[in-house]
Amino acid sequence: MVKPRLREILNLLDSSRDGSSVYTTNDLQERILHEIGALKEPEGKWKLHRNERVELALKAVSLGAEVESVVNRMNWKDFEGMVTSILVEHGFKCTESFRRRGNLEIQGMEIDVIGLRGNRIVSIDAKMWGVRKYKSSALKSAAEKQKMRTELLCGLLDRLSAKLDGLERKKFTLSPILVTWLVEDVEFSDGVPIVPVFKLNSFLMSFESYDDLTVRFECER
Repeated sequence: MVKPRLREILNLLDSSRDGSSVYTTNDLQERILHEIGALKEPEGKWKLHRNERVELALKAVSLGAEVESVVNRMNWKDFEGMVTSILVEHGFKCTESFRRRGNLEIQGMEIDVIGLRGNRIVSIDAKMWGVRKYKSSALKSAAEKQKMRTELLCGLLDRLSAKLDGLERKKFTLSPILVTWLVEDVEFSDGVPIVPVFKLNSFLMSFESYDDLTVRFECER
């Protein structure tokens, strides 16, 4: 049986998935929204931006919700925001949805989240996969593609500089990472870390200790 608090958190995620404002239906929902710092508009609606939805999702999982159930109530921008907020807590400057348009001569690409700290740049593909069926071939393929995107990023540092408030003229180490909803251990596919989002915090705390296991690209701007 679903606990009342968890049920109302899931209801709030459901009602805010396609919009930024919701009406509450009971006092418990009001208390939950007060706790996460949501703002109530004069007409009685509550503003639920990406950060508030991410916090609701984390609360739901901490209360025992199935990860797949929470994933189904989120959108890809929610997940990118969760990854970005964790990087910022660890001192990274971040940009999201970094794109290069492709044509007949140039390969197009998009990187979900890029973080800069010192001379380290992390290039992250944020996958909202939360079930075991994606474990093998799909994750391996995603890791390979992220490694290729990160190598291409070496030639785009001038463009990246405009997104990250300026990059110094120096050498950088670029690291591809795949972040998923999978609640498991950190794994590696062809040198690319596959990190469950709930372990991204601890992974970043000891990031450099994984250097011997990870693929990296050295380049200079």
